[in-house]
Amino acid sequence: MKRTYSRTATGAAAAALLISIAGAGCSDSGGSDGPIKVGSINGVTGLFQTPEVPKAVKAVFDEVNAAGGINGRKLELVSKDDAMDPARSGQAARQLITSEKVVALAGSSSAVDCSVNRATYSKEKIVSVPAIGVDPSCFTSPNIAPVNPGPYTLTTAMLYYASETLKRDKVCLAYTVLPGSGGGIENAIKEWTNLTGKTLTVKNLAVGQGDPTRYLVQLKNAGCQAVAYNATVGPWFQQAKTQGMQNVDFILAANSYSDANAKVIPAGMNAYAGTEWQPYTDPTLPGNDRWSKIVEKNGIQKTAFSQGAVMSADIFVQVLKGIKGDITRESVTKAFKEMKPINYPMVGTPYVFGPGNEHNPIKGSQFVKAENGAWKVLPGGFTVPTKK
Repeated sequence: MKRTYSRTATGAAAAALLISIAGAGCSDSGGSDGPIKVGSINGVTGLFQTPEVPKAVKAVFDEVNAAGGINGRKLELVSKDDAMDPARSGQAARQLITSEKVVALAGSSSAVDCSVNRATYSKEKIVSVPAIGVDPSCFTSPNIAPVNPGPYTLTTAMLYYASETLKRDKVCLAYTVLPGSGGGIENAIKEWTNLTGKTLTVKNLAVGQGDPTRYLVQLKNAGCQAVAYNATVGPWFQQAKTQGMQNVDFILAANSYSDANAKVIPAGMNAYAGTEWQPYTDPTLPGNDRWSKIVEKNGIQKTAFSQGAVMSADIFVQVLKGIKGDITRESVTKAFKEMKPINYPMVGTPYVFGPGNEHNPIKGSQFVKAENGAWKVLPGGFTVPTKK
């Protein structure tokens, strides 16, 4: 059956994830009476840009520091821009670990960090809590655990929503797949099939960025009733309207969930989007009140990515506050490997790092629908795909 989770925690509950007292001491891997250095690798420039993420993480750390820090020690964020360049990303990780001597990484938002640096993080026994996990390595590494479901778990949730909530029999998928991500998408499709016993009517993992007509004609001729889609929104929906596909449910990936995209979807088209956190377009939703105050106070852009930034920073602080003794790379890694699950109101399932070799703790997706140039939050809370 379909499981839904409705988060009812208040902003006070989210704020309670913040600060308390942890120990201090000295160590060669970050422990001292000085600042607690925390690393982050972000795409500030390049093809995958998330400049709001390090700003939001720093804003949370500044809030902690203003309240006295962690046992009197300040949190210092050291963010590196890898510009979606693998060589630069590898260099950034080495600098953070060897030169800056960070105790961990928190709030990373890079399209290449996980695949490039997973072996380094394991070798150095340092943990990373990304704000945004992108490639499969972010979810299949012993020392990395993002705070978002990621594109693969989200794909499973999108297909599940189409077949189990919208009750569509002919479910199709039309995706643009980044290099190295095809295996993750295939596994997501297999997971949906394992859960529901259903198969795709059409599967296209090679949708280009040009004229979408040929892809839409293929979907229309196959009788697709619902289509999972992750590429450019405007031209796709204009052509879908031209093709008379108003009765098709298009389920968009989280990258399409933006104010700008809601405005370009023609009236009469059925466009849904799966979100990884509580929909950011409604600041009254559980958990969003805290995030909204943080970004508004600091003049940071309101995006889903900035939600992940605040969550990763809050989770990081919550784990640090439970460390007894010195806060070092060793003690932080141990704390995350042994942590208890944290219920965070902005996501659908509890976050936990744990001792395993793979980490994908956040499973739920909340769905919204485009109406009158804006996104409307649909009822039912977070949907977590599960065996029927």
